[in-house]
Amino acid sequence: MTEAERRRHPRLYPHGLKANIFLEPPFAQNFHVGEVVDLSHTGVRIMFKQDVPVGIDCKIRIEFLLPESEIPFSIDAILKHHQLDPVELGLHYLDSPTI
Repeated sequence: MTEAERRRHPRLYPHGLKANIFLEPPFAQNFHVGEVVDLSHTGVRIMFKQDVPVGIDCKIRIEFLLPESEIPFSIDAILKHHQLDPVELGLHYLDSPTI
């Protein structure tokens, strides 16, 4: 039996949404492409085909195109979780709103 979602703002599961993550300034020179697994009010989980060399103090920028509108969107984040099989990063937004 699955546990009920207890979040105030439930996760979204945007199937097929590609995201670029940029590690450390200069962001334009060091990026990796992944797929967004889920989004929440405070963070995002992204899956990659290969490991991403990210450290706990790494500055991270996430960029993707919003579905339907194709509007570019970027978020600054920090690493919260790093999983190797499959390769997934859990990222916590910096300056996320408190509601």
